[in-house]
Amino acid sequence: MRLEDIPGGLIILFLSGKIAVCNQAGATLLGRSQEELSGMGLDELFLQAEDFPPLLEELSKGKSLEDREVCFQHTEKSEHWLRLNARPGVYEGEAAALLSIFDISSHKKTHEQLQLTREELRQTLRHHAIDLEQSREAVQALDCELSQKNCELDKATREKEGKFRALFNNSHAVMLLLDAETGEIKDANPAASEYYGYSLDELTTMTIAEINSLSPEEFREEKERAEKRQHHNSFFSHKLASGEIRRVEVFSGPVEYGETSLTYSIVHDITDRRQAEEQLLRFKRIIASTPDLIALVDRQYYNRLANDSYLKALGKPIEQVVDKPMEDVLGTDYFKNELKPYLDKAFNGEVVQKESVITTHVNTRMHLSITYHPVCNANGSIDFVSITASNITERKRHEEKLKIFSERLALATDAGKIGIWEWNAQDGSILWDKMMMHLYQTDKKKFAGTFDSWMGYIGKEDVEPLRKQLMECFEKETPFDAEFRIVWPDGEIRHVKAAALVKTQSGMSKRMIGVNWDVTTKRRLEEKLRHIATTDSLTGANNRRSFMERAHEEIARSKRYGTPLALLSLDIDLFKRVNDTYGHPVGDMVLRSLVKVCRETLRETDIFSRMGGEEFSAILPETDLDSARATAERLREAVEADMVHAGADTVRYTISIGVSILQGEKDLLDRLMRRADKALYRAKEFGRNRVEEE
Repeated sequence: MRLEDIPGGLIILFLSGKIAVCNQAGATLLGRSQEELSGMGLDELFLQAEDFPPLLEELSKGKSLEDREVCFQHTEKSEHWLRLNARPGVYEGEAAALLSIFDISSHKKTHEQLQLTREELRQTLRHHAIDLEQSREAVQALDCELSQKNCELDKATREKEGKFRALFNNSHAVMLLLDAETGEIKDANPAASEYYGYSLDELTTMTIAEINSLSPEEFREEKERAEKRQHHNSFFSHKLASGEIRRVEVFSGPVEYGETSLTYSIVHDITDRRQAEEQLLRFKRIIASTPDLIALVDRQYYNRLANDSYLKALGKPIEQVVDKPMEDVLGTDYFKNELKPYLDKAFNGEVVQKESVITTHVNTRMHLSITYHPVCNANGSIDFVSITASNITERKRHEEKLKIFSERLALATDAGKIGIWEWNAQDGSILWDKMMMHLYQTDKKKFAGTFDSWMGYIGKEDVEPLRKQLMECFEKETPFDAEFRIVWPDGEIRHVKAAALVKTQSGMSKRMIGVNWDVTTKRRLEEKLRHIATTDSLTGANNRRSFMERAHEEIARSKRYGTPLALLSLDIDLFKRVNDTYGHPVGDMVLRSLVKVCRETLRETDIFSRMGGEEFSAILPETDLDSARATAERLREAVEADMVHAGADTVRYTISIGVSILQGEKDLLDRLMRRADKALYRAKEFGRNRVEEE
């Protein structure tokens, strides 16, 4: 159907504000030809141009307009009132709206005529004396006419009020009618009820002060600011039924309702907008204050943004940097060789990171770590590239110092055969240097670089204690110090010493860094020295010093746990005769044979020692007197049966044994030994080769 075939004035309006097409009826109402109107901005026809943007904004949001009264400017520059309805849509592929307009100028003028008529009547009555009857008839006739006019006006008003009520109730915007003097809420639409969380009945019993969270003084100040700005909008904080405070922008205007003056308010929630504005302001401040150099470049290689650090590094005012070609800002050579290639990569969607060196305005070299990051629009296109450059000059100096130090440290650790390791407990990874590989006789191909693979080199007996100690030190962040055994691929067992500290660094997972060094030679030497210090060199039995230390330990343990303990004191009978008859070498053979027999007869937990010459002692833990006596007897019999072959000679020998047991908590080792010696002497007195007890 053509536009001309539809009755009434019709206009198709692009949402840019330009008239696309208008039918003849519409052109007539607007007082212009269709050709003049085509392409004309509709705001040019408004008598008050500021009335047009709010209507266009509502249409842009997809809202329909109903029964809007608009004052247009006719060709004669006169007022021309039209009622306007609009529905958004699409015309020729572009967002548009269909506007229908109706002339209501006559209705507007009728009211003015009525006022003029009344004034003329009053003038007539004042200046002309007429017959009272004629005047009454004239007045009656006029009253009839006025009544008819008033009825028409009342009808029109009711129709208008009905339309307003429909708009008021059906609008998605929050609307309130307030008493201008008291602030009482006289009416509210359903949107207001939904927004504030109160029912309509509850709202109409409240005042705006109960919703507005500003103090009366703050409220007056905001109203005064709005009046000074000559705006009809004010900004307030409104409290919802839930207690939540929302920031709102209120558009208000007076309306007359009978003899009552009301304020018609439209409330827009701007909380999210304000938060976004505040966030944007924070971002701007962050960008401005960050020590990193930040710039934004468009596809024409123009610098569209630069922060204070960027300007300071270049030593240029903002006027010489922003909205200027990067080639002019940084120089042609730097732009072509150091900047443009990476900008082009970023415009193709690639994030580029590189290091570069620039010369500042004070002729110093600045090392920069630069990131070129594509900035995508909502449609995914890349129109800008952000450049973020961190000043790493100081870091470069430290890296150079660290490199020199690392080289020196590597020389020192290699010379000392100290291996360095790092353990990341979060992912279980282990880093070993070359010396660690050498210490464990492995290489990068064989070592998996995990905590479990490290534990695979540890001796079985040491794995769990080592794992537990490592975990405990890691959790408590205490220094780690341990010694454990490792097994080389060829089966050789090595002793390794380890020390480490826990390192916690911001932005990185917690890790432990430590060292290993081989102490096998030291441990073997210590073991040899320990053996020499605790063992009788002739017989291999424990020596007196070792016996005394271990005897004290066993006595303490016996007292702690309440277990029995016995002591045997042994002596070879007539040993001097053996030496005199066969010589000291044979005597030494007898001593060694005795130790062998005693070790075979006693338990592994028993402590057997040579106390000097042909005297020996044995501590028997967890052994009472009867068991000690039986053990001593077995020992005596075994020695009596022993034979020492010395060339053609066979030497037989016997021993005497004294037995004593620990007696109570206050008993001491020296008392125990004296009692055993006393029993030994008695065995000798009673003929030797026997066991006595004390």
